[in-house]
Amino acid sequence: MIGVVIVSHSAKLAEGVVELASQVAQDKVRVAAAGGTSDAANPIGTDAFRVLAAIDAVDSGDGVLVLMDLGSAVLSAETAVEFLDEARRSRVRLCGGPLVEGAIAAVSLAAAGGSLDEIAAEAEHALSGKAGATRGSDPKGTPDEGVRPTSRQVTLRNRLGLHARPAARMIRLARRFDARVTLENLTAHAGPFDAASLNGMLNLRARQGHEVLLRAEGSQAREAIAELAGFLASGCGDTEDADAPQPTPTPVSATADDGISGIGASAGIAIGPLVRFRAVVTDVLQRPAGDPESEWRTLQSALEAARNETRTLYDWARKHTSENEAGIFDAQSLLLEDPELIEQARRLVFEDGRDAASAWHSAAGALTGRLAAIDDPYLSARAADLSDVAARVLERITGTTGATISLSHPAIVAAHDLMPSQVEKLDSALVLGLCLETGAANAHSSILARARGIPAVVGLGLTLSTIAEGTIVAIDGERGKLWVSPGEDARRSIEERRRACLTARQSLQADRKVPAATRDGRHITVLANLSSEAQVIEALDNGAEGVGVLRTEFLFLDRKTAPDEAEQFACYRNIAEALGDRPLVIRTLDIGGDKNVPYVDIGAESNPFLGWRGIRVTLGRRDLFETQLRAILRAGRGRAVEILLPMISTLAELIEAKAIIGSVEDALQREGVAFQAKMPVGVMIEVPAAAVIADRLAPEVSRLSIGTNDLVQYLMAADRTNSRVARIADHFQPAVLRVIRDMVNVGRSAGIGVDVCGEMAADPLAAPLLLGLGVEELSMSSPLIPEMKRVIARWTMPAAEALAREALQAQSSESVRQLLRGYGRAI
Repeated sequence: MIGVVIVSHSAKLAEGVVELASQVAQDKVRVAAAGGTSDAANPIGTDAFRVLAAIDAVDSGDGVLVLMDLGSAVLSAETAVEFLDEARRSRVRLCGGPLVEGAIAAVSLAAAGGSLDEIAAEAEHALSGKAGATRGSDPKGTPDEGVRPTSRQVTLRNRLGLHARPAARMIRLARRFDARVTLENLTAHAGPFDAASLNGMLNLRARQGHEVLLRAEGSQAREAIAELAGFLASGCGDTEDADAPQPTPTPVSATADDGISGIGASAGIAIGPLVRFRAVVTDVLQRPAGDPESEWRTLQSALEAARNETRTLYDWARKHTSENEAGIFDAQSLLLEDPELIEQARRLVFEDGRDAASAWHSAAGALTGRLAAIDDPYLSARAADLSDVAARVLERITGTTGATISLSHPAIVAAHDLMPSQVEKLDSALVLGLCLETGAANAHSSILARARGIPAVVGLGLTLSTIAEGTIVAIDGERGKLWVSPGEDARRSIEERRRACLTARQSLQADRKVPAATRDGRHITVLANLSSEAQVIEALDNGAEGVGVLRTEFLFLDRKTAPDEAEQFACYRNIAEALGDRPLVIRTLDIGGDKNVPYVDIGAESNPFLGWRGIRVTLGRRDLFETQLRAILRAGRGRAVEILLPMISTLAELIEAKAIIGSVEDALQREGVAFQAKMPVGVMIEVPAAAVIADRLAPEVSRLSIGTNDLVQYLMAADRTNSRVARIADHFQPAVLRVIRDMVNVGRSAGIGVDVCGEMAADPLAAPLLLGLGVEELSMSSPLIPEMKRVIARWTMPAAEALAREALQAQSSESVRQLLRGYGRAI
């Protein structure tokens, strides 16, 4: 649920607006006041730290709207946002709408499930008489009666519709079936297009609310329609899109004070000399063609080389950013397999007698032009992705190498535009920031800049090209501003904001390696969740005391065959050695649901999350399970390594899994292979059935690891990706809290550890509640560890336990949140 913060010079005014808004929203929306100052002699004013505390209080992860009254309220709000980490900063909107009317409009639409952008727009224009609470319509996720089994009409629910990454996932889903699938956008009158063509699906221009018709022919047409329609109707797996379009600021004239307005693409402030990057344009003039078969082989070889490079880029992005950002290059790899594009290039070679380079350049250029001409800023921005991947093919054909950005000193890089692959190669130690003439906040180059923490302002126009190299410039990647040779006053203001931001970050970083402890000295173990071998260094640098969950899927996904024992052993051993004596909990392969691999036939399932996934798959594929167990047992020799079994729902599953572990140990013993005998084995508590029989599971295991993401989804029977039930799928639901309390009690009785490793573990608002419930181990994404340690240090155990006792008696998740906010203010 979107939270709302009211910033006013008067504390009483802010509190009055909060009271009114809370009544209107019937306590379904988190609203907090940030009014006045802490100076009793001068109470009228604003305080950035009060704003920051209010944002913390209402931020559930869905977004926060900050409404400000006037003057310094804007500066205080902007300063507060600077203290947030990049991920949280991206989901905060500052709004200067009318305070009372704006708050009423905002909470009304938030309670109705509106998006952050919709709510901000509603608050901004609250005086124009918009009735925000009545917006929206029921999606038509099911087919009408009489529609043939091989066709189905679906309304797209997710905010960006069928954009590049879900389109790529759609293609991969479609390829699992013996059927030809087409999609037609009935709303935009586009298509039908082949579901195997990424360009075709992007040209559908399928956005949120559009009606899409799927048709399928073939032996598995019905299964394909059921799977793909379910994927579209569920929201394509999107939560809050990382590449969501951001509001484009209205350009203003450039002055010494105001600077040049562009588009804020990646938050952060940087000052330094400007260095210009100029791309090398590959010469693709048509040359006399050789034998068509030879030219075609040349093109096919270049395509395969470019695909390999794109897969390498994907692996890099997955290790250094996230699976979501890595999807950029997954989509690019599909562009290189696009049947429409390849067929057009083939015709130019065989029918028009073109050489490989010019045929490819013409075919890719035509599709790029069509994408760029689409009257939709998000889809037209995808033209840059096709240009990027097409250029890599041309480099292979012509033997040229694209220009790279090489710096000898720290600088701000200026360019007309940058491709995602060029952003990937940036040296973040020397590139202070980016400023581009073109581009958009939702371009994939901007997404990667955000993921790498490089401040960026794009869409600055030709004015950027007039700035001489070496000129000192400053950029604000959040506000979308560029200052050229900033004057003394402007530079002082920029420096103050930059120092404030750095001070806040440095304060967290300075204490990041100190063990987490409450004010009264209770040690809390804070661990990291890892999704790649490379992340272990980041985890240790952020102060992790070990690894609470190593998600081993990263070794198995996006490949044609499973990793062998040697590859897995090397990876697990490297991580264990990097951790030294710190614990390493290795979760066995957890596929199924939304994660599938081509070498495991999951089959078509109408509800994959209730199907063959987790331990069910590995018990059914003992070859995969035994190979992984051999690698884990060998890698754990002499180290603090544990096995963690996912998706356990019955005692029989646990007993069978432990029997297999025992048989693997026996085999290693017979072979004379060194391994860790009697390795501890834990289970994930994700399924309500596991929670109900936890007292039977506990004597058999070393730990109960509560995966709150799946636990909430299954316990509340609410799809966490479905915005219509998002309010129900909330880890502050009293039912969830009671399960956590019960698991802690079971663990204590059995003398085993209990940890929380889902999103709840990383929620600062939830930290004292978890402490009070008795949880003493938390596992989370590495960058969130310093902030969590800071929150833990604010509390004493008696205060946390008193909070937990009250929370367990609450009637709703919103009541729990209000309780947490109240205690937080008191602390």
